[in-house]
Amino acid sequence: MKRVIIVGGGYAGANLARALDKVAEVCVVEARDHFVHNVAAIRSVVDPSLLPQIVIPYDRLLRRGRVRQGLVTSVSDGGVTLANGETIEGDAVIVATGSSYARPFKPAWHFAQAFTDSMKDAHAGLLETDRVAIVGGGAVGVELAGEIAAAHPRKRVTLISGAPTLMPGYPEKLAHSLEAQLRAKGVALHFDTRVANLESTEYPYLGTLACMPDTSGEQLIFPALGARPVTAVFQQMPNARFNPQGRVKVDAWLRPARAQRVFAFGDAAATGDPMTIVAITRQVPWLVKVVAAMLDGQSVESQPTYLPWSSRGILVPLGPRDGASVLPVTRNGVLVGKCPTALIKGRDLFIPRYRKDFGYSGQFA
Repeated sequence: MKRVIIVGGGYAGANLARALDKVAEVCVVEARDHFVHNVAAIRSVVDPSLLPQIVIPYDRLLRRGRVRQGLVTSVSDGGVTLANGETIEGDAVIVATGSSYARPFKPAWHFAQAFTDSMKDAHAGLLETDRVAIVGGGAVGVELAGEIAAAHPRKRVTLISGAPTLMPGYPEKLAHSLEAQLRAKGVALHFDTRVANLESTEYPYLGTLACMPDTSGEQLIFPALGARPVTAVFQQMPNARFNPQGRVKVDAWLRPARAQRVFAFGDAAATGDPMTIVAITRQVPWLVKVVAAMLDGQSVESQPTYLPWSSRGILVPLGPRDGASVLPVTRNGVLVGKCPTALIKGRDLFIPRYRKDFGYSGQFA
């Protein structure tokens, strides 16, 4: 049986590993000791009881393959090299190193306990203050504002965006719907506002902002300034090139740096899709077909090229019952409101699904 090495066990790597486990010997190399379902991390700021549900071991992910903890430092058409000097040979290498984000929304270290501690610290800070400022009007900032306003309606929540609308890069109709709902929840919104005095862009802290009169005074400040692709492994490839977002450029078959048997997808790769889980739902089944064909002796170039979603789909709940989403089912996408967003994502944040995918109970507690 041919061996496939997947670098990264986040959403992209884990979903692909499960799909390829039926047709190849899969080895996932992941630096972290647990999978963290960070889709639910935003709500965990207001409800840390979710933490035991969203930090999941890797031991039941695969039936035949294996997941091993390690840090990959370089990749090639023949395999990977780990930080300890060990090499693992493979017939295909797929890199899904994902992206990083400010704490506590994604793990900053390799151990789940550090993520859990960071989340509990953020929750404790939230309980101790009546004022919250969120800097960043993208998906994380918008969701966080909605979650806090829904769980703590008496807290004064301010959302500050450097863009003229919420959710830059997505349809205006989505921004307008989310803006109206946040204002109805009492969230104060400031657009076209740059915050120059952040003490940290990496974690929440108690401090002051001087950008607007109603944001002065001490408050809990959450930086939510966007995801950053994790591409250190590609930096070691001589022919690697990167787009303005820092994502590695790939060819029509998602291969970086002129590689023949190395693929890249998910947040780290410039696939033409945004950095969302919605994008992975298109990339994974395409990669499964291409990699399976290659392992069967067919050339990669004989397979259909990858075509990204024609529209930028995203799901943005504002607490368990509210929110808005764009479904990528037409060229311009379809806007849906509170009820569909709650049913698809907001109610349980995909927690039962991912626990089941990792071999643990699908019951949402």
